[in-house]
Amino acid sequence: MVTEESIDQIKKMVNQLVKTEEEVVDLTERAINKAENATVKYLLRAIQHDSRKHADFGHAALEILEFKGIVGTKETKEVWDLLKKHDDLEKKHREFVAEIKSLTKTPALQYIFEEIWADEKRHHAILETLMTKRFEKDPVAQWGALLSY
Repeated sequence: MVTEESIDQIKKMVNQLVKTEEEVVDLTERAINKAENATVKYLLRAIQHDSRKHADFGHAALEILEFKGIVGTKETKEVWDLLKKHDDLEKKHREFVAEIKSLTKTPALQYIFEEIWADEKRHHAILETLMTKRFEKDPVAQWGALLSY
């Protein structure tokens, strides 16, 4: 069972995670500005983007730990429609990226397209979680289950 003390410890650690990721974003920006090779810059931007994403995930974790308000009915319908469209687009895009990947045997290109495909797969998982947990009839119970309450 999760205790108040352990939640406080998790919050503290997640705040440190966010701080570190934001520092990495800044350091990477400085490296990007000094790099001359375009490929190096693009790959560093991809890493930087992931660090921003990790900071956002940390902020989302803090929201869950704070157990903040649940989305209202009006917003639920509007947001649900957008999430559904996004999810449909992601599914088609994963197939498209897989096709691009199958057209090359170059290891560097294979790696790049595999990373894109893996991200699209993760996006789908996040959207599915939002659509099945955040917007169902009793989201408080589901978010609470994530915290083992």
